[in-house]
Amino acid sequence: MIKEFICKGCEDKCVVSLDWDEENMEINGNRCEEAFSYAKEARYDNKDIFTTLVRIKGAKCNVVPVKSSKPMDKKLWVECSKALSMLHVGAPIKIGDVVCHNLLNTGVDILCTKNADKM
Repeated sequence: MIKEFICKGCEDKCVVSLDWDEENMEINGNRCEEAFSYAKEARYDNKDIFTTLVRIKGAKCNVVPVKSSKPMDKKLWVECSKALSMLHVGAPIKIGDVVCHNLLNTGVDILCTKNADKM
């Protein structure tokens, strides 16, 4: 099985290709040794930081970027997007403000990643 992903083991952020079967594991595209340990975890881990946009009222912009406070299972991302599509936040809002507590009872908060002032 082959899986491609961006390695976050170091600052290089290489695009790594991981090919494995029951006996062997081969990594291509890595620039450091950290990629090997990161790839072993990514092989079984299906979690990552969820990012999206949320609508905002009373600001110059119509949307504000947000992200999850910790990695979430990727299987939940579509449901999270649906839930957040019904949400409107009010300006002003600052980086790090919690937009949604405990999204879908996952224990994960959704945080604002851009400042948005009132009009």
